[in-house]
Amino acid sequence: MTEEFISVQDRIISASIDIISDAGLASLNFKNLSLRTAINESMLYKYYLDTNEILVDVVKTYFMFDKAIFKTLASKNVSYIDKIEFYVDQYGQYYNSYYSLSAVMLHYEELLHNTHTREIVESGYLKRRSVLTELFEEAIKSKEIVDTFSAQQLADSLLGMIMLSLLNRRVMIYKKSIKDELLSYYRTWIDTLRVK
Repeated sequence: MTEEFISVQDRIISASIDIISDAGLASLNFKNLSLRTAINESMLYKYYLDTNEILVDVVKTYFMFDKAIFKTLASKNVSYIDKIEFYVDQYGQYYNSYYSLSAVMLHYEELLHNTHTREIVESGYLKRRSVLTELFEEAIKSKEIVDTFSAQQLADSLLGMIMLSLLNRRVMIYKKSIKDELLSYYRTWIDTLRVK
C-alpha cells in the first residue's frame, strides 16, 4: 500500500511540474492532472485536498537537492571559484535531467504571492543566495577574484545568469545542454573577475 501511495504521489507531482512547465501555474487543476496522469479526479483528492497542497510538494521537490549540493560544496577542498563552478555544474545537470523543473524558477513571483508556498520559495531562494554570497566573499578574501563588485552583487549576477539562461532555453527552445551553456557563461565571466 505504501509503495502504491508513493508512486501515485510522485506521478501527481511529476505531472504537476509538467503542467506548470507547459501551460503555467493557472493550468494546474484536478481536471488537467487527471488527464495527464490517467488517475480519476476523485482519486486525486485521496492524495491532495487542493492544488495548493500540490504546489507545496512541487516547490519542495524543486529545492529538494539543495542540502546535498551545499553539503558537498562545504566538503570540497578546492578554490572558491571552483566551488562556485561546481554549484553551476550541479544545477545545470539538475535542470538538464528534468527540463520541466526549471519552470518553477520562472514562476517565483506567483509562488511568492501564494500563502502556501511563499515561505518555502523565500527560504529556498535566500539559502541559495546566501551560499553563493559566502562563496564569493571567500573568493574575494582569498584574492581569487577582484573586489570591484560586492559578494552579494556577484551572487545576484550569477543567479540572474542562471535564470536568464533557463528563460532563453524556454523562449528560444534551445535544445543544447543547459549545463554546458551555464558552465561556458560562468567560466568566461569568472575569468574577467580573476585577480591577474
